[in-house]
Amino acid sequence: MGANEGAKAPGKGEEKGKGKGKGGFGAGLLRFSIFVSTMVVLFGCMAIAMLGGPEKASDALNYRAMRFFRDLGRVKARRRLYAGANAVQVYSDVLMGRETDTLELAETDEVVTFEELAQFDGLTDPNAPLWLAVRGRVYDVSKGTSFYAPGKNYHAFVGKDATRAFCTGCLEPACLISSTLGLSDAQVKEADRWAEYYEHHDKYTFIGKLEKPRVDIDELVEEALFAEEDGDYVPPAVPSDSPDLR
Repeated sequence: MGANEGAKAPGKGEEKGKGKGKGGFGAGLLRFSIFVSTMVVLFGCMAIAMLGGPEKASDALNYRAMRFFRDLGRVKARRRLYAGANAVQVYSDVLMGRETDTLELAETDEVVTFEELAQFDGLTDPNAPLWLAVRGRVYDVSKGTSFYAPGKNYHAFVGKDATRAFCTGCLEPACLISSTLGLSDAQVKEADRWAEYYEHHDKYTFIGKLEKPRVDIDELVEEALFAEEDGDYVPPAVPSDSPDLR
């Protein structure tokens, strides 16, 4: 009889126990971290509701929920790209805005005009794809109809470059523009995170770069600044490495 022939094969219970010892704790900790983060988002919105009323709470809840699920998507992309990465550490870094890496964005010569982008708003042609732009990059989000179709919470972003709104959370019509003039570095970084999210999402597709603006946008920026400062919405807190937040 060979040296290993008499060895007893591990039973199902032993195999399960072994699996739990190896990866169960990490998976459980990740689930706990997600649960805690969700509670923080919900309690934050409840506080806004008490201080600013239901309309502000609704806007804040939508934007905070968008950012929360965006960051979960960015964690998923990193785990897919970085095999063997510590899921809890990746989640913590991304959620807290402490990530030091920037996922690469594709280069292209494909140019999308403003007129073309506007046609894919879900209203001009209900059968056409849904396109949006952030930081001058155009993405097809047609597979996210439950979020971006007409009448859904995030349809305001479709058919235009709404980089400023992605930065601030202000969804007033005046804020749905591409300019980031007057915004802090931390706010602009939020738009970069959104571009990364759409770029590496497994359901959304990068279409091309938006053509450069052909008009003077100073007046539009002035209107956006007014909309942001008139008290109609609550600017969300944004993660930053710097204490210089507005």
